[in-house]
Amino acid sequence: MADVFLKRITYDELLREPKIIADCLEVSKVTKNLKDKVALKIHFGEKGNTSYINPNFLFPIVNFLKKNNLKPFLFETNTLYRGSRTNAIDHINLAFGHGFGKLNIPIIIGDGISGNDSFQVVINKKHFKTCYIAEALKDIDSMLVLSHFTGHMLTGFGAAIKNLGMGCASRKGKLAQHCDVSPRIDEKKCKGCFICIKICPAQAIEKRADKSFIINEKCIGCAQCISMCPQGAIDIVWSYEYNIISERIAEYAFAATKDRNCAYINFCIFMTKECDCMNKEKKPYIKDLGILFSLDPVSIDKASIDLIIALEANDPIKEAHPQIDYLCQLNYAQAIGLGTQDYNLIEI
Repeated sequence: MADVFLKRITYDELLREPKIIADCLEVSKVTKNLKDKVALKIHFGEKGNTSYINPNFLFPIVNFLKKNNLKPFLFETNTLYRGSRTNAIDHINLAFGHGFGKLNIPIIIGDGISGNDSFQVVINKKHFKTCYIAEALKDIDSMLVLSHFTGHMLTGFGAAIKNLGMGCASRKGKLAQHCDVSPRIDEKKCKGCFICIKICPAQAIEKRADKSFIINEKCIGCAQCISMCPQGAIDIVWSYEYNIISERIAEYAFAATKDRNCAYINFCIFMTKECDCMNKEKKPYIKDLGILFSLDPVSIDKASIDLIIALEANDPIKEAHPQIDYLCQLNYAQAIGLGTQDYNLIEI
């Protein structure tokens, strides 16, 4: 059984007094096992999004870690899809635009300029024997995973497990979690520049009738072509096997936490129906609950869900995404040893 600490607070209350977070860190002692360089795993929000974790909430976290002789830095990876976070340059510029630069700590995009830098972690699970994790994580011993609890169109909800699994994977790892087949080229968008043919490391793209064509049998799923196509003509073939996606994310979360110390904070405030990857302003659909702290990613996500259901007196996650068995992610994560759903709730 894992301890989960809860501070009941609203978004507006936290804006007025963010130092409360440092007090909670002191009481919960979740950072006790973190050492030296600490990656603050964060989501900067897509361009146009306004519901990501407010950087003002991170000041007390950064100061608390520094007072304990730790060296915090912001850590994130590039997105699989095209947008303002496809490459590290645009991604860091966006982070500054959203106010994270004022924290005055380094920002590291862990999978490199184009999202292709990775190392392999052997896990030998049902879906993956090997996972492709962001290269920079290879040299990181400690992570403080800061997750904004939201709904999600593929997994029902997104929190600590998803932040780990999808958020710590390289572009190749993200593609492996999302897709069952190779990317495809939209002939109407393809202009025949053939940049994709030049950069493909597996020679899996060829010229056909003045257009590029992906040979599925040769494709290794690295996803370099997606990020490099200037026309945005290469599409992701999304998988809608919801349970399988949730299980894959859990396996990647297992890989991301392997051989490193981690602690978790879930921000269950300003909770929206979709994740912070949406490039638009969104409104919350669940009342503010507060902030949760734990050393266990499964427990903190399960406690977040249980408390939300109790707060709303119904299941808003299921109502928003009725086609998804969102508990699948928690059940599978527990089954593979990522954590436990049995928790002891301690209110601060």
